[in-house]
Amino acid sequence: MDRDSYNAAAEGKLEVFQNIIDHESLGLLLTPNKNTILHIYITALNSGSNSTITLAAESESTTLIGRSGSTTNFVEEILKMCPSLLRQANAKGETPLHIAARYGHDDIVEVLIKYCAQTLHDQDLEKGIEPVKKMLRMTNKEKDTALHEAVRYNHLKVVELLIKEDQDFSYSTNDAGETPLYLAAERGFKSVLFEILDKCKSPMHGGPLGKTALHAVVIQYDNADMVGRILEKYDGISREVDNKGWTPLHLAAYFNREKIIKQLLDKDREVAYMKDTNGRTPLHIAAQCGYGETMKVIVESCPDCYELVDNSGWNVLHFAIKGGDNDYLESIMEIIKENRSLSNLLNEKNADGDAPLHLYFKNTSLELQNSFIGHPRLDKKAFNKQNLNASEIASAVKHSSFKQIVQIQMALSGLPQRVIIYEDKITGWTSWGDWFKDINKEDRKSMLSILQKATEVHLVVATLIATVTFAACITMPGGFVGGEGLHPGSALLRRSVAFKAFVIMDTISMVLSSSAVFIHLLMPFLLDRDINDERRRMKLIVLAFILILGAMVAMGLAFVTGTYAILVPSFDLAIVNCIVGLTLFAIVFTVFGKYCDLFYHQILSFFEIM
Repeated sequence: MDRDSYNAAAEGKLEVFQNIIDHESLGLLLTPNKNTILHIYITALNSGSNSTITLAAESESTTLIGRSGSTTNFVEEILKMCPSLLRQANAKGETPLHIAARYGHDDIVEVLIKYCAQTLHDQDLEKGIEPVKKMLRMTNKEKDTALHEAVRYNHLKVVELLIKEDQDFSYSTNDAGETPLYLAAERGFKSVLFEILDKCKSPMHGGPLGKTALHAVVIQYDNADMVGRILEKYDGISREVDNKGWTPLHLAAYFNREKIIKQLLDKDREVAYMKDTNGRTPLHIAAQCGYGETMKVIVESCPDCYELVDNSGWNVLHFAIKGGDNDYLESIMEIIKENRSLSNLLNEKNADGDAPLHLYFKNTSLELQNSFIGHPRLDKKAFNKQNLNASEIASAVKHSSFKQIVQIQMALSGLPQRVIIYEDKITGWTSWGDWFKDINKEDRKSMLSILQKATEVHLVVATLIATVTFAACITMPGGFVGGEGLHPGSALLRRSVAFKAFVIMDTISMVLSSSAVFIHLLMPFLLDRDINDERRRMKLIVLAFILILGAMVAMGLAFVTGTYAILVPSFDLAIVNCIVGLTLFAIVFTVFGKYCDLFYHQILSFFEIM
């Protein structure tokens, strides 16, 4: 197409084409993409109906209406001169009707329909099809009809015109798998959607990836009106599944659409029992996403659907734990608390023999939850198919913090054991040293800071104990023998058994506390800053702590035996004093009894060969 013809078409200069003697040759005026003068003209108009445009040549300051009267006049006159342009497609298979529908020119669409009905009626009836319907059903190379184009760009007036002329056509999918109804649903064009549902007798509702228009509405919009109208139009659409086997209810559960879930279940509650290709139900999806209210809605409508498991035997509680968030687990535990019949979920095992408790300790992102771990119906001593209990599973996982290690070992103490796990067979930490080596640099720096403060406190405590025990030994209870005695300067109570016990305990306390002081004083000269020395420092600090603890116990015993030795004449007071003094050991044994397993296993690790 030459430049003058192209510009004339874009600006709607009708007289340029009227001067051409052979009007049929207008169909030969083509761009490289085979666009005709009608394609160019309609594309150049402003989008929307009854558009008027300013011509490209601003110097002329002439509008299309000034030249041609209206936007439709140019189209009408060109079609009179060359009727074949009505259905002539460009290189993409697009007719002028496609272009007019795309840009919302309902006045031009109306002209094209009327002209088609008037001029081609007799010709097409001989072929057994009405001319207008034939034009409306023409598709481009992507299998889009004019209705596809009008719906895609939300041109309601154009949609009304097209449907009015061909209400019986079902409008199949294009190459992308989209039907006009699916496009309207996916893009949230409510008025267009309702127009198609109301006026088309049996429009197809399919979309890409096996989805339907109902899937599209659930995914994109929480719109109960659109969902309700689609459910009214199509019986059984709520049971149709996409390529993953997901029903609209699966999607509603995934996107937490509570209102839509109620609509779908009110229409057909059986969809709550439908599984996807992996065997997951909508309740499983909601549990993994942690939507507690959504789960309640589903369970209230279908209380027995909680019994369903997926292809791997996972139940709802497995999926809640898989979600990896404490709130997810808390949500389902509240439901179990409200519905005791759901407590069967607590101990059900999957195909690998893992109960929710086993899976719980495989997940390092979860913190211990009393509502789950402390549930009276939870079987903490269960084994999986590998004959591992929850404690053994937890020990094979590298947890993120020392706090988690402590909590887990406290919660799972005293479990029966079937398999003996050696250190070279375990993938997790077998000692604090392994854990300390594995933590990142920032955490290690923080831990060393804490150890430094602990070292300072330990040194002060050890020094005080050493000082007190030294002073107690120098100033013996009961006093000393005078110069006239058999052994001048010796202790008066040296023959008392309680006094002898005092001396021994005081000496032990003095030795242990002095040893702890020695370790802390010598530590800076023994250690460097690499990881191995950091581990060694940690072990030395704990060794000093054990010595200080022993010194405290010995000092307590020294106090009790020493006061008893000097209070023997007042026996009642001596007994009361012993009882009160020995409460120290009750406190110590209570603390150690509660954390005995933790202290036992971890203290042993400090004395490994370095």
